[in-house]
Amino acid sequence: MRRKSWGKIAVVIGMMLLLVSMPLLGACGGGEEGEATPTPTATPTPTPTTATSEFDVVKDAVTAYLDDVAANILAGDLNDLIAADESPYIISLRRAADYANGHIPGAVNIAFGDLFKAETLATLPDGEILVYCYTGQDGSMAAALLGTLGYDVQNLKHGMCSWTTDPDIATSSCFDPAVHQNDFAVETTANVATETYDYPTLDNTASTDEDEILRAAAAAYSPQYIMAGDLNDMIAADEAPFIISVRSANRYAAGHIPGAVNIGLDSLADNLDKLPPDETIVVYCDTGHMASQATALLNILGYDAKNLKYGMCAWSSDETVNFGECYNRALHANDFTVETGS
Repeated sequence: MRRKSWGKIAVVIGMMLLLVSMPLLGACGGGEEGEATPTPTATPTPTPTTATSEFDVVKDAVTAYLDDVAANILAGDLNDLIAADESPYIISLRRAADYANGHIPGAVNIAFGDLFKAETLATLPDGEILVYCYTGQDGSMAAALLGTLGYDVQNLKHGMCSWTTDPDIATSSCFDPAVHQNDFAVETTANVATETYDYPTLDNTASTDEDEILRAAAAAYSPQYIMAGDLNDMIAADEAPFIISVRSANRYAAGHIPGAVNIGLDSLADNLDKLPPDETIVVYCDTGHMASQATALLNILGYDAKNLKYGMCAWSSDETVNFGECYNRALHANDFTVETGS
């Protein structure tokens, strides 16, 4: 009996020791079943990226440019700079044959269609640039686009027509009242653009680089014009395009093309939502220079814009309407030195 009692006691003690030792074995990691399950690391959700809008890139650049637009330099001032050995980098946009026949000293010849190629832009200096053409209008367009790309640029007012009186060099493109001026109807009642439109969509490049987006937009543009007679015919046929006067408010009030709304060049970017993206837009000023800038800018923004060649000077001979701004060979043409050859 005594031996049996001790046996029971030994069994009880053994069981108690086993129960006490089990938590200790688990705490010491005695086996895989006792290991804690690791907490999964959360994968960060990537921030969504917004696709680069070509229109927004170009619009921002145009808006910045309009705060400091390219100026028109007079032939006499450019001649003085050349004489003082302070000439800017001069670009002729004229045809190769006309350039060879006579060009401003030091000028290089670059066709408008080649100017905005990447390889051409790479050759342009960081300093002052002057562009010129025949009448000053293509030059204004090029100056606006180069300015939008960040270049320090000016345009020669009235182009080669102001540099020389030699008709073989200036050619027949110079404004001539007998040939280009009309006396079409004007109105003085203001027209207000009340409708609003979506912006155009641009798709000039697959690149998301902003400099390349701007370059591609400029490279896609070529000068667009309409003659006064053609615009007058469209108005008479009730097929008028959307017409913008970029003249000053007082000049607009003195007389404007029928149906035209007045939007100054400096406020162009603020009024883009008033312009129809699917209609032809005609822009005009006094001589065609300022409107050429607006036309080029609107086109790189995706609008179908044309410049009224020679501006209000082509529309009316009335100096109370055109304010006497028209090119006059006797007043504006000079006989400065030219170089020949290519």
